[in-house]
Amino acid sequence: MVWGAFSLHHRTPLFHVQGNLTGLRYRDEILRPLTVPTLQQMGPQAFYQDDNARPHSARVVNDFLQQSGVNIMEWPACSPDLNPIENLWDELDRKMRSNLPPPRDVQHLYQMLQAEWQVLPQRIFTTLVNSMRTRCVECQNSQGGYTHY
Repeated sequence: MVWGAFSLHHRTPLFHVQGNLTGLRYRDEILRPLTVPTLQQMGPQAFYQDDNARPHSARVVNDFLQQSGVNIMEWPACSPDLNPIENLWDELDRKMRSNLPPPRDVQHLYQMLQAEWQVLPQRIFTTLVNSMRTRCVECQNSQGGYTHY
């Protein structure tokens, strides 16, 4: 998921971006100006997690993250997605698409995302946390296959 340059869920541009997202662009337009400084502000307990999309796992990205001292959470490819953050991305995506005018650049998008994140209702977080047991049971029952989450 490339929050910052594209829709959080639908992968369509939230603002005009030319060309394809490559590892270099991901590093230069997302990680360097936004993600790494945020993780550094959070301190040594912060971890970076990606979804193994090609730009996220490019050698240039991995080298940059390592050189930046970022803790990386290993996430196997094709693993069951039990991470409720995907539901939060969907919620943020809906909120962002309702904002007019749309963000004009990555920095503006980042500011808008932060503002929307601050006003997400606590009930959303509570519901997602409370769903984890059901998610895990469903994943176990499907032997790691498809779940409705």
